[in-house]
Amino acid sequence: MAKDKLKRWAENKTFPHVFEPNLMPIIRENATFMKGLWREEFYKNNNPLVVELGCGKGEYAVGQAQRNLDKNYLGVDVKGHRFHKGAKESLEMGLTNVAFLRARIEFIDAFFADNELDEIWLTFSDPMPNDHDGNRRITSGFYMKRYERMLKSEGIVHIKHDNPALYERALREIPLMGAEIILHDDNIYESGFLNTIDEKLKDVLEIRTFYEQMWLKEGRKIKYIQARMPEKK
Repeated sequence: MAKDKLKRWAENKTFPHVFEPNLMPIIRENATFMKGLWREEFYKNNNPLVVELGCGKGEYAVGQAQRNLDKNYLGVDVKGHRFHKGAKESLEMGLTNVAFLRARIEFIDAFFADNELDEIWLTFSDPMPNDHDGNRRITSGFYMKRYERMLKSEGIVHIKHDNPALYERALREIPLMGAEIILHDDNIYESGFLNTIDEKLKDVLEIRTFYEQMWLKEGRKIKYIQARMPEKK
């Protein structure tokens, strides 16, 4: 296992679409990395920028990039050996609209400027059931306020998860910060919900990652929330 990680880390360094900045200047000196420059420096276009926080193996970011070539995607995770799979597959597919960033979510402000993002996806992030103040749970109001800054006016946050407590808590907390819940369902694959939404969103929600397939086999119900951030004056 250790050898596999070392091999993946080494290979990541050769990928042109993988970014692994030194985090120490960010932590100690409030330095930034690519902040406000993603479209100009990497994607070389003005297409919408969609970020997935806690992207795991990168399957969701790659799946979305395949389906929507007119959008830019960036998967973020602290474990580079984990998203190596998606990074390698997207390179082999010749996708130029997806990249990966190794970073800790608590320092996310160092990587994105105000109004830089169009959408954020939170897919099966750690529910942190004992994080009562919301300083670690990335669906909390504490983080939603940070997402609001990075998102354009009325930007969209998507939450896809299997945890009932996280789902219910997000439904309660998100409106308290002024955001509007546009869509939500607590059992998207069995309730008929997918037949009521836009075909493009349906196609994206039907992407099933390795871990999601495991949880479905265990009988877990998959939930979804789409929230629109407040209009910026």
